[in-house]
Amino acid sequence: MRFYLSLLFTSITVFGFNQINDTVISATFNLSVEKLTDSLSPEFYKTRYNETDLLHKITDNYGNKFEDLYGTRNMRPILHGIAYRGGGNNYYHKTAKRKNQNPLPNDGVLNLCQEGFSKSVYLYQKNADSILDFTGCNCIDGETNNLEYVQLDYFDKNHIYEMVKMTYESAKYDSIGPVYLHCWNGWHASGYISAILLKQFCGYTNLEATSYWDIATDGANQSPRYRSIRNQINDFVPYPEFKLEDGMGNKICPPMPKVIDSSKIHLEIEHLVIVPEAIPLNYRLILYEVKFGSGKTAIANPSSNKDLNYLLEALEKYPELKLEIGGHTDRSGSEAKNKVLSNKRAKFVYDYLIGKGILTEQLTYKGYGSSYPAFSNKYKSGRANNRRIEVRILQKRDFGSGNLVDESAYEESNLTMKDYLINVKPTLGQSIILSQLAFEPSTTHISDSNNKDLEKTLKLLKSHPAMTIEIGGYTDNSGIKEKNDSLSEERAKSVYLYLIDNGVDEKRLTYQGFGDKNPIAPNRQRWGRDKNRRIEIKILNN
Repeated sequence: MRFYLSLLFTSITVFGFNQINDTVISATFNLSVEKLTDSLSPEFYKTRYNETDLLHKITDNYGNKFEDLYGTRNMRPILHGIAYRGGGNNYYHKTAKRKNQNPLPNDGVLNLCQEGFSKSVYLYQKNADSILDFTGCNCIDGETNNLEYVQLDYFDKNHIYEMVKMTYESAKYDSIGPVYLHCWNGWHASGYISAILLKQFCGYTNLEATSYWDIATDGANQSPRYRSIRNQINDFVPYPEFKLEDGMGNKICPPMPKVIDSSKIHLEIEHLVIVPEAIPLNYRLILYEVKFGSGKTAIANPSSNKDLNYLLEALEKYPELKLEIGGHTDRSGSEAKNKVLSNKRAKFVYDYLIGKGILTEQLTYKGYGSSYPAFSNKYKSGRANNRRIEVRILQKRDFGSGNLVDESAYEESNLTMKDYLINVKPTLGQSIILSQLAFEPSTTHISDSNNKDLEKTLKLLKSHPAMTIEIGGYTDNSGIKEKNDSLSEERAKSVYLYLIDNGVDEKRLTYQGFGDKNPIAPNRQRWGRDKNRRIEIKILNN
């Protein structure tokens, strides 16, 4: 049974999210019906804990609010009745106060057991030897329950696999209760695992998952070291063996709240390209990948710098965009020298962009010296990060209240095969995207329902009997590169064989697989991945 899940992040104001429009994202679930009708079903827990959305706290920062779960802290749903996140209430405990860096207190373990939880996972190694060896209790449904309390590392891929697996089993088998995945505060490590589970089971995109992580840290997301967590969330690829199908998914995935403080979302220069409407005027974006050595005013290989390429792309894509390039230093040396040094750094970036064809009307630059540190100068890493470039948004297009992700920016600008049949003369080297020829993930099959563009290709070749073409196959960036290369070649070959079977001389055809190279849409979005799984016809001779 397929369902459609309304997700988050479709419009943002300067101070928070507006009322959210429905973004349709499909996901599939395979749940036993008994799980949803059992006395300890997802609906039971959803009602018992009054789970309104993903940010709803069952227990608060001090471990209060729901007495039967005392011992937990900042406990929130990930999947209704299946997986929950949070911390351990140690520092704020009323009767058993101890250091924050510890597993759950004894009453927290007992209460989870009595609430029907099957597992609790401690995500850190520190003090893991003090985990309570506790297995049995009387559950709220009148039965005996066994809780397994284990330690797994949130950064270990094998352990992440185990956590996804146990969540899957809790969802699939009605005899297995919910899982509680916890760190110390219920913010960073548990949020990381939660974002992964939302990608795995609720179809979250990278942008949605990382933004969820930021919002749910309760504002504790400013350190530069957290960029690695966001990158790891982006890198996670859902496991196909744990795909949930044919079930009641809308009973499991909680929504995001309708109003969110957007100031808690961590924004980087990439967002200026893909979601400029989410960035308020005068907002400053740090170019983390533009790193100056101490006393240096230039960087090597600027044309291959990821952040400079994002900045260049944004300025080219939105000609009404105006930015101030701000140079900064750490606090080493005199402030007078730092002002000169920071100004030269800003001018280096300015000159690079102008040299790439950006209009001077779009840019200004200024050196701020060490007056506005973004990080502590106490540590070497902080000083290195303070030797930075920031861009400030001076002017941008009014995007209104449409979708957060401007999908129209990636709409087909290429001519279609129909255009070439009606009034467009094919030119040497021209590539034509067969936009109506769609492949499902990991498949190469051409069905009767997806071959309209192939019929048009046959007509084009018949109307130009001297034309030769190259058939290029492409994939999205899911999976292993070598498999993508092979898959794309097989897709191109299937088109090649189709044309030959329908009367085209094989001497007029070549085919090649390009894997996930040259994407025409963002792979971070499902609709973008669908576009990237494509066939292109290149005119070699007309």
